[in-house]
Amino acid sequence: MKRFLGGLLMAVTLLAMPVAASAQTAQGEGAERLALANKFVVLMQGDQLASSMGQMMSVLGPPPNSNMTAEEREIFNDVTNDMVAVMLPRIFEAMAPIYADIFTLEELRGLVAFYESEIGQSLITKSYAASPRIAAVVQGIMPGVMSEMGDRLCDRLSCSADERSAMKTAMAQAFPAER
Repeated sequence: MKRFLGGLLMAVTLLAMPVAASAQTAQGEGAERLALANKFVVLMQGDQLASSMGQMMSVLGPPPNSNMTAEEREIFNDVTNDMVAVMLPRIFEAMAPIYADIFTLEELRGLVAFYESEIGQSLITKSYAASPRIAAVVQGIMPGVMSEMGDRLCDRLSCSADERSAMKTAMAQAFPAER
């Protein structure tokens, strides 16, 4: 009986070794994936992200009909930029585990290699350079899109002429053609 239990214990130990090694490998791979994901997030953001996000937020800032003074608008933009600087590290910290979960180790290595390359760095720099222009395009498109959305809503909801007019007015105030 002793020999049987000893043999059983040895067999269980031998069977468990590959599982434990596999778990350690998976754990080690998970740690590497998370480290690579963190590096990917840092590389992806570049040095200009906070500035770019601040510019985009200021374009989307308070509406011109908000009766804010120039000083209040400046304060609004300063606080917005400060909050972007507070928000981004929190977002990046939360993003890395997501990327580590959805990308394979090989994919993360490839992404990091790409973003470390000259082309990857150029992509980041030029994407941020394009941000204010893209924000301006979006700002220019939004009034028409929102007007069309109001029409579609009213078509589906069978709005009266007065309700349609009120919808158009609300959409135009929310997204004026010129800011």
